[in-house]
Amino acid sequence: MATLDLDEELLKDEELVASIQNLDHSIVDIETLLESRMNIDYNSLSVEEKIKHDLLIAFALNSLYWVYLRLDGVDPTSHNIKRELDRVKSTMDMAKGAMAKKNMLRVDKKAAERIIDHALWTPEDKKRKFQNMGNQNKKIKFDENGDPSK
Repeated sequence: MATLDLDEELLKDEELVASIQNLDHSIVDIETLLESRMNIDYNSLSVEEKIKHDLLIAFALNSLYWVYLRLDGVDPTSHNIKRELDRVKSTMDMAKGAMAKKNMLRVDKKAAERIIDHALWTPEDKKRKFQNMGNQNKKIKFDENGDPSK
């Protein structure tokens, strides 16, 4: 009879009941996610999608084992699972860097050289500019017919 009273006492604790319901919803969400990822046709995925899939599964399973150890009363920070989770995280960072590098914008070297060549000032440009300006200020004489004389 004492356990019945204890169960009734626990059910009256709204914070505990809300935490248990939240845990139950989280477990259902995790199960749904893992089932959906496991039912995918792996061979039809691209290389990038395969990498993401494998990392997701490895991280999820290692994290679930971490939670299991915590619930079992074992300190996971001193367990090998910590090293395995760190390895998966570093692999995720490497994969993220590789994917970012793949999608990075590339510089068209020849176009950049053309733009720079046309934008830079050279002494020859100055000479040409002064020669053209000298011709513009020159007075033009016309003959009796109205044609410019040479």
